[in-house]
Amino acid sequence: MSNRRFIFTLAAAVVAGGLLIASLRLPLWHMRMEAPQYQGSEALKVVVLPGALRGDMNEIKTLNKYIGVTVPDTLPQTRWLPGALCGLSVLGLVVAFLPLRSRRFTAFGLAVLLAGTMLLAAGQAQLQMYRIGHDRNRHAALVGVPDFTPPLLGDHKLAQFELESRLGYGSFAIAAAVALYAAMALVARERKPAVRRVKNVSPMIAKPQFADYTI
Repeated sequence: MSNRRFIFTLAAAVVAGGLLIASLRLPLWHMRMEAPQYQGSEALKVVVLPGALRGDMNEIKTLNKYIGVTVPDTLPQTRWLPGALCGLSVLGLVVAFLPLRSRRFTAFGLAVLLAGTMLLAAGQAQLQMYRIGHDRNRHAALVGVPDFTPPLLGDHKLAQFELESRLGYGSFAIAAAVALYAAMALVARERKPAVRRVKNVSPMIAKPQFADYTI
């Protein structure tokens, strides 16, 4: 049974690590911006990877200058998130070789740490988007556009643009890695040996029979 646990744990750690490495080249989040002049395949797109910000950035920067918005070239989490994901993938392999009791707590802690890392990255991204829509040039060409915060998830209307924000495949890959690390912790639980219950059987004690002898 212990060999099966180790094989499952090692396989889960390898798959989880592979998902984290693969997520470095997958979009974590993307936004689609559609307007009367940008419809269908011409809609503007923003794609956030763990270490890069891509999409129709030049066109978006040009348009946002008219409403006083400065679009950054990078996001804060792109500086540290790739290294964190690589480090956590290596830690997963280390955890697989720990003793059973240590493996249980460290695997659970690894799942919590990975989930917390992504929540921190999402929080930084949301704060950055808030600053983009509020720290504006008040002397821009177009006036009357109120301050705004692009949605992290969901739909939003900004002037003539319809914004759609969705999670990308990279986020789902990381979520699967969190689930695998949690599964490693569950498998490492110590199981108490099953105790077979024996029913109380009252032995039938035959009473000795004495024969009557007449002398």
